Amino acid sequence: MVIAGLEFTFPWVLVALPLLLLLPRARGWLLRVLGLAALLLALSGPSISGPGGKMTLLIDVSQSVGDAARALAPELEGDWRRGAGIFYFAAEAGEVPAEDAAVAPELGRESTDLARALQVAAAGGADRILLLSDGAQSHGDALQALPSVPVDTLWVAPRANARLSGLLVPEQAAPGETVEAVAVVESDRPARARLLVSRNGTQPLIIESDLPAGQSAIPFQFDVPSNADIQLNARIEVDYDQSPVDDSRTAEISVSEEQPVLIIGDPALADLLRAQEFDVVEGEPADVQAPLPYSAVVLRDTAASFTPGQLEQLRSYVENGGGLMMTGGPQSFGFGGWYRTPVEAVLPVDTDLRTEVEIPLVALVIVLDRSQSMATGNPSKIELAKEGALGVVEVAYQDDLLGMIVFSDSHQWAFRLRQATDRGKLEMLTSIVSIGTGGGTILEPAYRDAISTLNQSEAALKHVIILSDGKLYDGQGPFGESQPPNFSLVATMAAAQGITTSAIAIGSSADFEVLQAIAKAGGGRYHSALDVATLPRIFTSEALTATRSLLRDEPLRPIAQPHPLSPYDGELPAIDAYIASAAKPTAEILIEGEQEEPVLAVRRHGLGRTAAFTSDLNGWTGALAGGAQLPTLMGTVVRWLQAQPASYGASASREGNELRVVVDAVEDGEYINDARLEARLGGRTVSLEQVAPGRYEGRLPVDTDQGTLLVVEGGEVVARVPLDRAHAEFDTGGGRDLLTTVSGRTGGVALLSPEGYAPELQTSGYPLWPYLALAALALFMAELAQRRFGGERSTRASS
Repeated sequence: MVIAGLEFTFPWVLVALPLLLLLPRARGWLLRVLGLAALLLALSGPSISGPGGKMTLLIDVSQSVGDAARALAPELEGDWRRGAGIFYFAAEAGEVPAEDAAVAPELGRESTDLARALQVAAAGGADRILLLSDGAQSHGDALQALPSVPVDTLWVAPRANARLSGLLVPEQAAPGETVEAVAVVESDRPARARLLVSRNGTQPLIIESDLPAGQSAIPFQFDVPSNADIQLNARIEVDYDQSPVDDSRTAEISVSEEQPVLIIGDPALADLLRAQEFDVVEGEPADVQAPLPYSAVVLRDTAASFTPGQLEQLRSYVENGGGLMMTGGPQSFGFGGWYRTPVEAVLPVDTDLRTEVEIPLVALVIVLDRSQSMATGNPSKIELAKEGALGVVEVAYQDDLLGMIVFSDSHQWAFRLRQATDRGKLEMLTSIVSIGTGGGTILEPAYRDAISTLNQSEAALKHVIILSDGKLYDGQGPFGESQPPNFSLVATMAAAQGITTSAIAIGSSADFEVLQAIAKAGGGRYHSALDVATLPRIFTSEALTATRSLLRDEPLRPIAQPHPLSPYDGELPAIDAYIASAAKPTAEILIEGEQEEPVLAVRRHGLGRTAAFTSDLNGWTGALAGGAQLPTLMGTVVRWLQAQPASYGASASREGNELRVVVDAVEDGEYINDARLEARLGGRTVSLEQVAPGRYEGRLPVDTDQGTLLVVEGGEVVARVPLDRAHAEFDTGGGRDLLTTVSGRTGGVALLSPEGYAPELQTSGYPLWPYLALAALALFMAELAQRRFGGERSTRASS
């Protein structure tokens, strides 16, 4: 408690003072009250504060500030300057005689330790600190080392800086190849820049460029002369004074004979890559055989063109280090039945848009063949069809209307058209599971019943899916009329009423021509499931495609997100169409369409890499195709896909003041276990522990985000990880907020300008309890003397 400059350590003792007035008023009463009062005051721990104390000026001289803080110091005026201490700080802190003193080299201007500076100033006897800084700290944490004295802060704008933030090159190249590379440069202000690139110490290639403020990409090319690996050194120079600490970067390229790229169904991309001297093989689905002798695979086809074994082979190819790309077209992504396939599992996108696309009210009727022939196979065709129908129910929205008719010699509703609520889905699933087989194959009555029911619905989108495995006997033999029905006419009339029809033919005995004609006339899709094991996936994908708005076919100007693989940034020329999909959480979007839907996205999966381009180079890319940068972008992405992992794939991520290092060790598809690995960076070394088959982890204390992390086994470097984050010295984005927090937590003030600064200096230095204790003792002795000697005088007087 503080009262008029007095501070009490135990103020609650003062409550006893009024009780002293209740003491008996005998001889020496006043001295006794005063003595006890002095004692109580002494026990309350009083001290007195007065003007005075030492002021310390703490000036940031690190490279991110330069001399700006020193130049600002003379503007701070007032009586407090007399006797104030002055400290410079960067990586270290030291006292100087004046604010214009020379900066000692041992302060280490390349980095900043704000926490250490505050502690050094406080240890120097400061009673109040004024901190001039940009708030950047590349070492320590100021909020974890705050002094016990008030800290006033004045934010100083950081020095303009340019840095080479990335050097994007392929990890592998072939002899004689022309390599496309990109230097990513960030500049705080517009500048004229020179990029100097040398290969294995040769005469540097010089590229000059005008850079805007922000991030820019500078593409360049170089030839690979021989089988010797390449070390690339790049450095940026700009036409304004700034720190060179983050202006350089190195990269290593392994040179070896390169395997070709397999392209299935995308002639436009094949031509584009050949023009960039890629070795391209235009193949067929049958070319997907183990092992895959390709550096990357590009698909633009339906999932039904591949067997389940081939789909699993493509997934395994990626997980063991291969590169896979899917490109857009009428048979790709959601249109190609890729939903829930092993290939979709590794792509950067999902074709199920339940949460991303606004869906109109949907009414869907499944017309399912349950004739005796559907019982054949192991598992049977009816069981696979039921599995597909269960998948349709699962992906339906609660507002969707679903119904199912089963047919053989006759037809009946397994469940009538109803909403796919939780209760509705439960009843649908129960009905589907109980479907059996028997009889022949008469389709027309069931088909017409489905159309009639949908006509009575007010849904905005109405669709029929017909599934059959055998010859349709409508109008033949004892089962029907003398003339077969005109299914194409029925489907055409339904389409005219807004009801579309798709057809799925199962196995080799289905009535392919009739079912295909129904789908064509009905405005739907036709699927031939010769491999019956693909039936559940085809069924579910057909339902998704029919009831989801997948094609964005209005001209759109997509947005390019800054990314090391891309030369683009911001709004791009228009494209005519793309296929809607949803980016996976681990995907990186390079080009974005409507509602954050990806047009181009990439992803790492397992040891491999995947990409998705949802537009179509064969006819949908519109004005974007006319630019010179699209071929460069697609070539860069394919080269990124081609990068084959070494036996040891390493990654590093910053977590606080530590670097988390993860190494995956795989050779010829087999995990490498019991390896003795170490991670080294900047003179520090840590042993990595095996945490799973082929996986090793460790944490390395670091104070830099620059350099190359080395993974070492038995003295041999087995992996390198360039650290690409911005140098922490120039990570000044939250500096002003940090200084405000420092002031708030210490009882200081966050200044807006140097004018009028007049700090309050108080020193709590003079404890009063010893004096009060002596006074209490003196009063006690006086009272004792009064009682003793005053009593003797009274006795003599009476005698």
